[in-house]
Amino acid sequence: MSSEQADMENIIPNKTSISLNEEQILELNNRLKTEFMADCFSYMHIDDDVDARQHIHSVWNRYLECVGNAAMLAAFFDTLPYHIKISVLPKYQNEIVQWCEQLFHIHSQTILYSTYYLEAFQRIIRYALKNDQYKKAIIYIPIDFNRDWKIDLTSSISNIRFEHIPNKNSCDDMIDIQKLEELIKRDAKDALSYPCMVIANAGSTLLGRCDDLNKIKQLCEQYDIWVHAIGDLLGSLTLLSSVENNVNISCDSLTMDLKKLFGIQNLPCATFLLRSVNDTKENDETNETHKSHPLDQSILQSSSISFLSVWSLSQRCSNEKILHHMKQSFEMAYFLLTRLKQIKHIRILNDDREQENNTYQRICSGNASDEILPTSVVIFRFEYHDEREKPDNLIDYLDLINLWLFDKLSQQHSKINLAFVQNIHLQSSNSSNQTSLNALSFAPLEHPIDNIDQNDMQALLDNIQQFSNILLSTVIARIDLPTSITKYENLVPIVVPNWAGIGAVRYIPSTIDRLDINETSAYEINRIQSELARQLQTNDSAFSLGGGSDEHDSMLYLRLGMIRKRDDLDILLQKISHAGKETETSLKYIEDMADKIKMGIEKAQKDLENENLQLLAQDGLLRQLPLVSNIMSWWSPAPSASPLATKGRSFDLNSGQVESTEDTYLYRMQIKKQTLAAQTHADTSTTSNNSSEPTTNH
Repeated sequence: MSSEQADMENIIPNKTSISLNEEQILELNNRLKTEFMADCFSYMHIDDDVDARQHIHSVWNRYLECVGNAAMLAAFFDTLPYHIKISVLPKYQNEIVQWCEQLFHIHSQTILYSTYYLEAFQRIIRYALKNDQYKKAIIYIPIDFNRDWKIDLTSSISNIRFEHIPNKNSCDDMIDIQKLEELIKRDAKDALSYPCMVIANAGSTLLGRCDDLNKIKQLCEQYDIWVHAIGDLLGSLTLLSSVENNVNISCDSLTMDLKKLFGIQNLPCATFLLRSVNDTKENDETNETHKSHPLDQSILQSSSISFLSVWSLSQRCSNEKILHHMKQSFEMAYFLLTRLKQIKHIRILNDDREQENNTYQRICSGNASDEILPTSVVIFRFEYHDEREKPDNLIDYLDLINLWLFDKLSQQHSKINLAFVQNIHLQSSNSSNQTSLNALSFAPLEHPIDNIDQNDMQALLDNIQQFSNILLSTVIARIDLPTSITKYENLVPIVVPNWAGIGAVRYIPSTIDRLDINETSAYEINRIQSELARQLQTNDSAFSLGGGSDEHDSMLYLRLGMIRKRDDLDILLQKISHAGKETETSLKYIEDMADKIKMGIEKAQKDLENENLQLLAQDGLLRQLPLVSNIMSWWSPAPSASPLATKGRSFDLNSGQVESTEDTYLYRMQIKKQTLAAQTHADTSTTSNNSSEPTTNH
């Protein structure tokens, strides 16, 4: 066989070489998986935490263990003819519905699967629309409903519009049912639109709170309005030890994110249809009766990977393994919630466990349990409670120091995945007005990696206690700064916006009038602040240089950061005052010395110019001419050592006087002379005589 024929066989294999046996397929799959994962890991930095790689592997292995190779089944199922898929689907769909009913205790007619929440909303809204209505359907949504979802839904479904439901004054994320009823009554009389659907929360993404689904459902039944529920607590019924058969979620449909609840990647959002319909069909082709829902056909309109992932999960894993992530997440949230209550200056913004109506009877119909709903998210922040003395702009300042707290905790506890939440609107304790706050959030359901135990949580709590003590000392020092600084005459307080530390001070030299500062004195002040910052930062990180950018005050100042003890404020101010005086003296000495040196140089230059003129007069004009000077030097040589020869000058740092270097060259050494500034009380009468005698400096 020629080499050309061999190459052609490699390019165009024969029929026997096209198919691979199982061992070859397995080997190929393992090789591709290994190469792909190795390439992905190669983009991680070498100094990355080794735990990060292990956590990625654990998530991947959990998916393989619980879901398996559902993608292979989906690829096979999607290649089947449509009439076979429509015949096969009811059996496996009913198995999933029965499994979810046993797992979640939710009685549903069917389940739809969506990759994203938006897709789930599109399906359920289209299903809830009334075909006999030619007016726009109104969808009532909570204030915190995702803005992007609203825009996308409005563009994809033309005959709908959204109406935000006002929240209760006491809570930022709970629907005001009285306001909802007023909106429904108003819109029921509208000639161009009609009330169609209410979307309510059972565990909101912001604070984890639940709307009163029972009251909302009773209201909507009066006007034939569809109720759709979303939230992380919808699946928490499975955690109860026993649930009555007549218990169900009070809504017509609900959507749960299975990926969040189970902690398994690539699982879909499951939409449960609870409202019964009469147009179900039965399939008797396989001697078994399998009911099918009209919406089941929508499953076949997209890839079956979502549907088969849930079915594969139901066949491979026990309920205990599936619910491990949900149980651990609720336990960690409850552990943090109870421990944070013991830290004095930490406020929990979503602690509703003590409310009487915060039970399963709030979201379930029938003989629902009176157990308290679990906590899916913990929102907390540091607060200062002393009503007697408060810093200016207290809320804004507390937001800044809570951001500092978040940065510190995130650096030391990265795997706990804390988040910083902004603009949480809560009712003030002493007024009916709402305040906007920033806080820290712990939402373990948001992260699929179960790598947090109670030791990690206790370490987090210890640091929260430690940092809370630092923040408390800093807040008190900020309040005391204007009073404490009056003890130091050279220091003035500076108001610094957007600074989480104690504040700022400026050192004013004693020679400058702080009420009359011109450009020269401002330059002197800035020079001292820069030198102070350089000196103090070497030993204490609490100091930093700030200012220079404000159009109203362009001078620099020293910023004071966090302190551990209340007494540290006086220590910091003492350091600034002491270092400022030393710096002021040092800079003054250098400035005076520079002036003396400048005057000495000018005097030396003037003396040298005079000596040159005298020497020129002695030699005569003819000796200065280029051609004649040689003849004059031959005819009448100039004296070798003229008394008017040019002498150098030296500057005495002790006396500040300019002296001749004649003696230095005469005696071949530096001569130390006693000056009037260095006179002593010993025999002043002989000073002039002794001063003329040379003394060597050994």
